[in-house]
Amino acid sequence: MSSSTKWKSKLVSSSLPLEFEVAKSLVAHGFSVYADYTYARDDSGVVKDFSVDLQATAFSPFSNPNRITAQLELLVECKQRHPKVKWLFFPDPNRADFSPIVLGRTIRTIDSFSQKFFRSNVTVEFDENAPHCYKGVEVDESDGRVYDAEIKHGVSQLQYALPRLISEAALFNLHGHREDNIPFIVCPILLTTADLLVAHNSLTANMVESATALTDIAKTTPYLILYSDYGPDFERHCARECLQLGQLDLDEFDVIEEYRAENGEYSFYLPSFLCRSLSEGMRSTLVNYFTQFVVCQMSSFDTLITDIKKATSKAARTLGKQRR
Repeated sequence: MSSSTKWKSKLVSSSLPLEFEVAKSLVAHGFSVYADYTYARDDSGVVKDFSVDLQATAFSPFSNPNRITAQLELLVECKQRHPKVKWLFFPDPNRADFSPIVLGRTIRTIDSFSQKFFRSNVTVEFDENAPHCYKGVEVDESDGRVYDAEIKHGVSQLQYALPRLISEAALFNLHGHREDNIPFIVCPILLTTADLLVAHNSLTANMVESATALTDIAKTTPYLILYSDYGPDFERHCARECLQLGQLDLDEFDVIEEYRAENGEYSFYLPSFLCRSLSEGMRSTLVNYFTQFVVCQMSSFDTLITDIKKATSKAARTLGKQRR
C-alpha cells in the first residue's frame, strides 16, 4: 500500500467508520444515538474520563411514538478487527443451577423507580436462545497470536459505564413527575467485525492439537451471552458513580416506595434499597446489574437489535399496577 493510501487502513482500524455504520443501523431501528457515552474512572489515583462508543435510546411500543410505556437504553462498544481475526469463546461448563449466568439478567428490566411493574423473568427467553460463555480469546490466523486484551477492554468499558447510566435513569424518574415515570431497560453490547465462534462442549487440548482450523473445534454464532465478574476497584467505582442515589432523602421517593410496597414489591427491590445497595457497592445488586453482556458480530447486528426490541416489547406488554 502506498503512503498516499495508508490513511484508509488507519481510518478503518480506528473503528470510526464501523461506529458510524452501527449508528445508522440503530437510527433505522428507531433509536436516537449519541457518541462517546462518558464516565469518570479512577486511574491510579487520578480521576479520568473514559467512554463507550455509542449510547442509543428508544421507547416502546416502537410502532407508536405517541404512546410511551418503557425506555430502552443500549450501550455499544465497537471493535474493528482485521479479516483474519476470529473471536473464540468457551461455553459455561457449569450445570444450569450452578451457573453464574442468570436467565433474564442480560436485558435488565428496571421498574423500581416507577409505579409500573414488569412481570418477573420477562426477558428470560432472550438468554435461553443464545450460547452462554464464561471466557473468550482473540485468535489471529495471520500470525498465530492468541490474546484476550481487546475483549477484556471492551467488556470493561461497558461494565464501568453502566453505573452512571442506571443512576441517571433512576434520578430522572425520582426527580420527575410521578405520573410520567416509566420503567427502563438496559442492555450492553460488545460488537465486533470478527467472526464469533463458540467452542464445542467436548473440547480438549488434544482436540486442539489435532485441529486444522478453528471450525474443527468450534461453531459460529451470531451473538452470545458473556459473564464477566468484577473486582474491588469496580465496587468503589460503582459506589462513586451512584453516590447521589445513596444521599437521597426518603421524601424524594416515598410516594413510589409506599406504592410499590403496598402492591407486592419485595423489600430488596424497593427504590430505597436499590439506591442504598448501588451506592454501597453491595455484591448482590452489582452481580445482578453489571456482570452479563451481549457479544455480537457485525453481520448479525440487525438480528440482535430486532431480538432485543422483541424482548423489550414483550416486557412492556406485561407492565401492570401490581407485582406478579
